[in-house]
Amino acid sequence: MKKKVAVFFGGKSCEHDISIITALQAMNNLDRSKYEVCAVYIRDGFYCGDLEKISEFTPFVETDHTKVYLLGNTFFECSKKIKKVFKPDVALLCTHGGDGENGCLQGLLEMADIPYTSANILGSAVCMNKALSKQVFENMVLNVVKQMVVYRDKFNLDKENTIESIESVLEYPVIVKPSSLGSSIGIEVAKNRDELEHALMVAICFDNQIVVERALVDFLEINCAVVSDGEKVIVSQTECPVSWNSFLTYEDKYMSGGKMSEATRKIPAPVAEEINNEVRENAKRVYTELGLKGVVRIDYMYDKSLNKVFLNEINTIPGSLAFYLFEPLGISYKELLDIIIEGAFADREKMKKNMFAFSSSVLKNYSGGGLKK
Repeated sequence: MKKKVAVFFGGKSCEHDISIITALQAMNNLDRSKYEVCAVYIRDGFYCGDLEKISEFTPFVETDHTKVYLLGNTFFECSKKIKKVFKPDVALLCTHGGDGENGCLQGLLEMADIPYTSANILGSAVCMNKALSKQVFENMVLNVVKQMVVYRDKFNLDKENTIESIESVLEYPVIVKPSSLGSSIGIEVAKNRDELEHALMVAICFDNQIVVERALVDFLEINCAVVSDGEKVIVSQTECPVSWNSFLTYEDKYMSGGKMSEATRKIPAPVAEEINNEVRENAKRVYTELGLKGVVRIDYMYDKSLNKVFLNEINTIPGSLAFYLFEPLGISYKELLDIIIEGAFADREKMKKNMFAFSSSVLKNYSGGGLKK
């Protein structure tokens, strides 16, 4: 019998459009001899229908599709009468950023007892927050670039003092990032005070919490993905994204080839073998010790002058599900999706084994005003 797969994508996120592309790619590669597929597009709620063509989103017309509601573990249409639409066996998450990647959607699916293909609630929340995740990395004795956290309210209240505080800790150039966004949105490099103020003004438009880091000058970005079927952990080949900018911009990633094509990346990363091995071994350790699941892409920065690798961030639902990083290992996108789905089922079984029944006589002894002695 075919497994019923609900493919979730969209949502309130700056990466909404990239999520649509990832979902269309995934649905195009799911083995229809194994899976019955239902697209679940998140907008002002959930929508199902014919949502496997890009033309359905340029523009999206709500009345052409069915708005559905998740009741228990089943999607229903609730118009003139309640009608069952789809009961998924598993959720394939193609949501980037926002509530689709920060643990909110994961929590909903756990409450509904639907296995899903991403990090759990805690892992999703931690990895989504750049400031918090860097603290976790430091506690794991991993190399991270020196940083400082700035808050929107404090900056608006006293710009001068905030900037002076940053300058007392970090030397220029610095890179300014919204803490909980992806796809390089809202990121600016500052080489002086005026540029720093401008960068902070940009970043606070996107997030309340801003990360300011020392910007590496002579460096390469190196990315590596990890996936598990619930038993075996598979580490991908490394990549080096190519950019003409001082950091990889949104346009580099998506508008000029980017991660959706082979135009702007080198696989494997053009670094010494020992650096590639360090990145891959480190990625496996991080994935395992943080209890991550699904496909995760871990991004590093290699400082060539120091010959040192720094962990930058973890993407718990990477663009295109990072399928291109597994192809050099002989794993096709179709096979990768099988692995991800198997991992979701295996994780659900492990969770069930960890649950136990606890019986108590507390309620029997409750008298209304307190416990009976």
